[in-house]
Amino acid sequence: MTQDYTTKWWAAFSCLAFIEGVLLVMLFSGRSSALTIAALLFIAILMVFIPRADDVVALTFDRDKIDNKISSLNKKLSTTKNRVDKIFLLTIPDSMYKSLQKINSGNYGNYDLTTRLERELYHLRDIGYIEDTKEIRDIPYEGNNLSNYLKITALGKQYIELRKSIEEENKGK
Repeated sequence: MTQDYTTKWWAAFSCLAFIEGVLLVMLFSGRSSALTIAALLFIAILMVFIPRADDVVALTFDRDKIDNKISSLNKKLSTTKNRVDKIFLLTIPDSMYKSLQKINSGNYGNYDLTTRLERELYHLRDIGYIEDTKEIRDIPYEGNNLSNYLKITALGKQYIELRKSIEEENKGK
């Protein structure tokens, strides 16, 4: 299909080149007028744009291909976003996320500082989601509010908000 248009455009280009040549002969032979000069300019402009006309025609006829490509790219983008969201959600386990939320609330409640909870707290501190107002190793093993010893950082708050929004978005699907 494109080949037919290419042949037609080059045939038109050849005809215009011939007419341009005739007009140039008229101009140099002394039989020129304002109309001859205008015709020369018009044909010269056409000759510049005709080789590009094939691209324009191909673009208009390939609109479905472009729409399909855009649709395909949107699907790939959506898949990639879902994968990134999943990776983000998996960066910390649910138990650690719940601990982070409790610390954020300011009222963690009663706790037993088990080795698992201690390991979670070290990890949350190491990745910058919490700060310890007292060294984690110095926190009493039992108490009624772990939030008294830990403070959530701006990064930790940002993580909680982002994770909430991703979870809400995934529920809507």
